[in-house]
Amino acid sequence: MKFQIEDLKKLLNSVQKNRINHIYIKSPKFELNINKTDFLNKSLPNYETLVQEQQTVDNMIEQEQIISTSTEEIKNQISENYSTIVSPMVGTFYRSPAPNEESFVKQNDMIQQTQTVCIIEAMKLMNEIESEVNGEVTEILVKDGDIVDCGQALMKVKILN
Repeated sequence: MKFQIEDLKKLLNSVQKNRINHIYIKSPKFELNINKTDFLNKSLPNYETLVQEQQTVDNMIEQEQIISTSTEEIKNQISENYSTIVSPMVGTFYRSPAPNEESFVKQNDMIQQTQTVCIIEAMKLMNEIESEVNGEVTEILVKDGDIVDCGQALMKVKILN
């Protein structure tokens, strides 16, 4: 008689249903050893190990809370120190007043409040966009000639007091 997969499934179900912890079957061409007690003894940690692992998990949670708190503080500091100049309308972004003229501002330029930083062309009208803060242009987020949407970030400014 050959031992088939179906036979093995039936045997495993029977072992589980009847709560058998150990079974050993041997024939000239086949040997099967199922020992659930070894697995249970190896897989269940002792009480001391569980306590140590719980303390480790508690420490990790505490460290994660400290890290998330400090990350929030850093984000708050960054948001307090930077301002974003946004487009008030849909249109075409221009860095200079005319094609062959110098840009209103460049990266790392110092700007004053109410200083014109760019132009947005909308319906053939040129609308000057002014800075709302004193600071340093740290990043220009849009390329000259790009179409911009209302509310789109144009420049990032580091606020100086």
